[in-house]
Amino acid sequence: MDESRRRLWLWLGAVAVGLALIGAGVWWGRPAYRQYKERRYLQLADRYLEGGDLRNGMLSLRQALAANPRNAETARRLAALLTELRSPLALGWWRRVVELEPTAEHRLRLVSAALLLENPPYPIATQTLEEMVRLGETNLARFHVLASQLALQTRRIDAAVAHLTQAVALEPTNRLHRLNLATLQVQSTNSAVAERARQELLELADSPEDPHLALLALRSLVTVSLTQGDPLAAERFSARLLQLPGAGFGDKVQHLTVLVAAGRPETNAWLQQLQQEAGTNAARVTQLASWLTDRQRAQEARDWLETLPLALRTNPPVTLAVADVLVALQDWSGLEAWLAPQHWEEQDAMRLALLTRAARERGRRDLAEAYWRRVLNAPGGRGESLAAVAQVLTTWGWKSEADEVLWVLVKRAPWHEWAWQSLVQNRYAAGDTAGLYQVYAAMLEAKPNVPEIKNNVAALGLLLGRDLDRARRLAREVYLADTNNPVFVSTYAFSLHQQGDTKRALELLESLPESVRQRPEVAVYMATMLAAQGRWEEARAYAARAAEHPMLPEEKRMVESVLRRAPPAG
Repeated sequence: MDESRRRLWLWLGAVAVGLALIGAGVWWGRPAYRQYKERRYLQLADRYLEGGDLRNGMLSLRQALAANPRNAETARRLAALLTELRSPLALGWWRRVVELEPTAEHRLRLVSAALLLENPPYPIATQTLEEMVRLGETNLARFHVLASQLALQTRRIDAAVAHLTQAVALEPTNRLHRLNLATLQVQSTNSAVAERARQELLELADSPEDPHLALLALRSLVTVSLTQGDPLAAERFSARLLQLPGAGFGDKVQHLTVLVAAGRPETNAWLQQLQQEAGTNAARVTQLASWLTDRQRAQEARDWLETLPLALRTNPPVTLAVADVLVALQDWSGLEAWLAPQHWEEQDAMRLALLTRAARERGRRDLAEAYWRRVLNAPGGRGESLAAVAQVLTTWGWKSEADEVLWVLVKRAPWHEWAWQSLVQNRYAAGDTAGLYQVYAAMLEAKPNVPEIKNNVAALGLLLGRDLDRARRLAREVYLADTNNPVFVSTYAFSLHQQGDTKRALELLESLPESVRQRPEVAVYMATMLAAQGRWEEARAYAARAAEHPMLPEEKRMVESVLRRAPPAG
């Protein structure tokens, strides 16, 4: 090789090394740059939120998450902010937080938000608490506090008291648990218990050493007094509450409720004062507009909102409050005119759902269908927007549409366990065994290694006579995986029975403890197989046990067949 060619190769080699080093620098510099962007967006979010600019504050938090989608703390901040704004998207973000960091604390935060934002029967709150039971996360006072709130809101007073009693036992020095328990007991039908609880609340309300506890006690006394139909007492407690430094805007809005209940002439003056105090604070504006709308004063809410700057009215939480007012007024033309030119970014599926209703209410079916198709096809990231739409559709009574949205949601984001469970509950309540099979079959595709799902596909397939080869294979598979699981045993036994081996099926069931055989989900199969073996007296006892509980139509027919059929003579 001559000198000139040698120099050329050396030069090319140096260039290659240099380019490789530059490439490595670019590659290894990416994480650092992403971290810089994330920190920058979080700083911007803090600045905007401190200045009351919710739109840009939320945008900055979302940009921080785009820079690092796995940052649970950023997701938690966004979820907390959306909860404060009473946004339907909040629950989707709390579920995202739980997914990123599945801790007991995060699950409890999800339950707390669900109790605030859901409607009865509070499916997400219920499912999350049940999950915590399965995970053994019940030895926490806050678990029992939230479980008591759910019980209270679903009118299970005894269960609420039991949970709060457990919270007191777990944290006996925590006076807040005593306060919550007293709040329930003051409503007891036992006058002695109610009076002791009332005295405890009054003592806590007068505790100068703990102003925050006094604040909470007064809030409880206001609520209890209103519930018991004593607005004058509620007014006295509310007036004391407003004098405390920790009283917030929400307490002032509650005072509006008290003034209305007491029939005070100064109610409207207090309302006007709060409207001025809300100013350009989107959270306060939303809260006050919702108060008016909930009390059939939507026209007043509309008149007030129209005096606010357009930039505030098009701020995401206020925009939805305006839409709620127009829905309450049934001003469908006004709703369409308000929403059509807008775009709600991640929440656009909600805007399109509202437009669907506006068009449908006006009899414009073709337009409604076009909007609805766009709802189902709207980009929703990880499904938070569609989850919020499903929640609102349920409150409208749009069951089939909510069902469609849930199907889109689980196919797009199968980690939304609550959505699967909602589909299951809807079909079970309707006695739709075929639909239930369809849901579990889809669930098995998304989660192929969950034994409980395999068992349900097998059991439903056997009941319906569908895809029997797969049903039998799955039944045997789950049984062999856990031969002590009574549900798996009963499914496999039913499979053997259908294949003609009733003797072996009955042996499997009879190997279970009697207390387990009495469980309705096992008793229905015990009855069927005992009858097939001619053991009628035993079969009837099990059938009667199963008949006391809800069953699918196919199971009911099995039980009724046993109860209706007379044993052979002699």
